[in-house]
Amino acid sequence: MDELGFHISQVAKILGLAQPMGFMLSYEFGDIWIDVYMEKTPEGWTGRTYTISVPKEKFGRLTELVESMGGLAEDVFLDFERAYVSLSQEDWESASPVIMNLL
Repeated sequence: MDELGFHISQVAKILGLAQPMGFMLSYEFGDIWIDVYMEKTPEGWTGRTYTISVPKEKFGRLTELVESMGGLAEDVFLDFERAYVSLSQEDWESASPVIMNLL
């Protein structure tokens, strides 16, 4: 993770920004959006959180995914356009093989 910290610092420097306390990468796979967020702690860049977002029409499929991992339907949030769930790194690793079934 030291290499990761170096590169995040370089990006901040290039953009003329202060050193960040958090860093997020966003990916788009069709109508599935995935955000990966990391926090900077005294131990380095840790605390990865993965947020999956799908169109609200796929709310049921996202809920099924969460329940298949032992989560609750209440873990899935819905707004006017999309459904969201945030996963720990451990949950992400168990779910990632089936996430593309949401397509």
